[in-house]
Amino acid sequence: MTGKLFLTGGGDEKQSFEIDKIFLKNIKSVLYIPIAWKNENYEGCLKWFKESMLKHKKIRINMLTNLYRRVTLSNYDAVYIGGGNTYKLLKKIKDSHFDKKLIRYYQNGGTVYGGSAGAIIWGKDVSSASRGVDSDKNNVGLEDITGLNILNGKNIQCHFKDNQTNKEIRYARYTKTSIFAVPEESGLLIKGNKIKVLGTKPVTLITSKKIIKYLPNKMIEEQE
Repeated sequence: MTGKLFLTGGGDEKQSFEIDKIFLKNIKSVLYIPIAWKNENYEGCLKWFKESMLKHKKIRINMLTNLYRRVTLSNYDAVYIGGGNTYKLLKKIKDSHFDKKLIRYYQNGGTVYGGSAGAIIWGKDVSSASRGVDSDKNNVGLEDITGLNILNGKNIQCHFKDNQTNKEIRYARYTKTSIFAVPEESGLLIKGNKIKVLGTKPVTLITSKKIIKYLPNKMIEEQE
């Protein structure tokens, strides 16, 4: 039985407040993974994360920055993967084979929250990270940009704004890859084959043939 996968557009704690509230329901312990963060000030990341979660409730939080360290994910109610440089994050996850642990945890009923870079890695690949307002550079020499591919061959574009639509349409047509375009105020909740829009702004599904906007709290039926 698969668990829950929260993929958010990369907003701050005010923009993601409503999504975080849903995420934290029935959650008492979280493994926090901030390794995508560019300047590696992980203690600063932890401070921000604790303060953000405390706006909702007190939970047990452990931070993991070395993915080679032995850790039992099932000991936690959820795993939270923060934002930063997507290429850096994916390289660290692949080099340590942590991707397999994450997928197994989710498929066995675990809850995972990915913000920005932490969301993009769940797509078919992470090419979307090099586009958009908050684009990343592949400074780590990542050659295989294949993602964890949980979204039926689709990609995630975070920090999405409507003025990026034409660029995403061209990409979808050129690569024949559909894209979930997620603004900072919104996210997706994936439970098995069901996808629900969370947050305060629409999420746009861009395919090679059409554009569909899904309002908050709506289910995404289109699986093209």
